Amino acid sequence: MSRKFLTPTPETLTTLSLLVASTLSLIFMSSLVAAPKVLFGRTLSAITPSLFPSIVLFLLAVICALALVVIRIGAAEPAGKGLTRGEWLRAATLFGIMIFYAVTMAPFGFLISTAITTTLISLQMGARSPAQIGLVALVAPVLLYLGATQLLVVSLPELDVIEMAYARLLPF
Repeated sequence: MSRKFLTPTPETLTTLSLLVASTLSLIFMSSLVAAPKVLFGRTLSAITPSLFPSIVLFLLAVICALALVVIRIGAAEPAGKGLTRGEWLRAATLFGIMIFYAVTMAPFGFLISTAITTTLISLQMGARSPAQIGLVALVAPVLLYLGATQLLVVSLPELDVIEMAYARLLPF
């Protein structure tokens, strides 16, 4: 009886890396997510800040495990040709933008860093309409922020000036 192992293609290596990264992130979640804001000994969040990342990482781990099973049993089609130089450059640019987003979240706050990142990604994807880019970059982060902070009662990193402006504008 011979054992059939996964062939080390870029797809299988990437899927395996994502599986390992998501599993390790789940294990060390308490070290990766900051504790919620506390006021008078009570958290300001209705749910823990690690809930949504935990759900996403769990689903990512399950999907990666299923993909590896599909690849191993031979049900997946073999990979086509590799990425071109331009596609690698676009992927590296997107990775750089996402690193920028992660680094600027704390000092700039959610709204500013999300607006900048959304603008950069829109430009990278080929959007050229200033109205479209502005709408996506300004309205979407505000709706996400309000949805997270008001509906889900999850605190997001934000500048004190912006939090005070929202506190004065919103009746709830």
